[in-house]
Amino acid sequence: MHHPLRCLLLLNALLIGCCSLAQKPLTFDLPKSKYGLPVVNDVSIYRKIVEADPENELVDMRQILPDAQFDVTYANTSNFLKRKLYPTADVFMRKPAALAIQQAHENLKKRGLGLLLFDGYRPYAITVLFYEEHGDTTFVADPRKGSRHNRGMAIDLTLFDRKTGKRLSMPSEYDESTPRAFHNYMQSDSASLAHRAILKAEMERVGFSIFPWEWWHYDFRGWESCFTYDLSHQTIRNANKTSHKAKAK
Repeated sequence: MHHPLRCLLLLNALLIGCCSLAQKPLTFDLPKSKYGLPVVNDVSIYRKIVEADPENELVDMRQILPDAQFDVTYANTSNFLKRKLYPTADVFMRKPAALAIQQAHENLKKRGLGLLLFDGYRPYAITVLFYEEHGDTTFVADPRKGSRHNRGMAIDLTLFDRKTGKRLSMPSEYDESTPRAFHNYMQSDSASLAHRAILKAEMERVGFSIFPWEWWHYDFRGWESCFTYDLSHQTIRNANKTSHKAKAK
């Protein structure tokens, strides 16, 4: 990050669901990215934020959803940039969003379906990379605003059949940058349209909303007031492990 600037952030009850404190507000010195966005890129600040409000923790979705499926394409070369972007195939989400996804997964069991997760929390540096290499903010986030993914409040996912273990068809492939990915695209087969509708209904039921241009992307309510994180998945894993050990003592 370039040219750190002092940014006073108050954690108080007026910030809905993300940075609320009933006690004395905390202040943090956050650097701004080269695009002018304050980001949490220091693990010590992350620990303080989580200590102040445990809902700010980015939790491991493999622990939350042990019977879900995962296909983290950014951890291999089968993504739209055709190269490995994540060193590990982790999927983290901010705690309230993670628990809502868990509820959707349980609801889908009644239909014999489950969730397959592609991506959750995404370090801000990766969002910058996407923008600088792709450019079109229809399909990648503007780094001046940051992504919902950077806040741990967006999830990329699809459905699988619990009986066969196979993922269900959708109108387009994941991360496809064509109109077929749009929620209003209707020129697909009836089964794919029905699958998209099931996913949409279940995600909206637990507090997520669609992203119009990507059928796989859902944003959790309250994302606007959450911190933008720029920490690696491994850094977050280590920070959480240290924090949990300390609490256990």
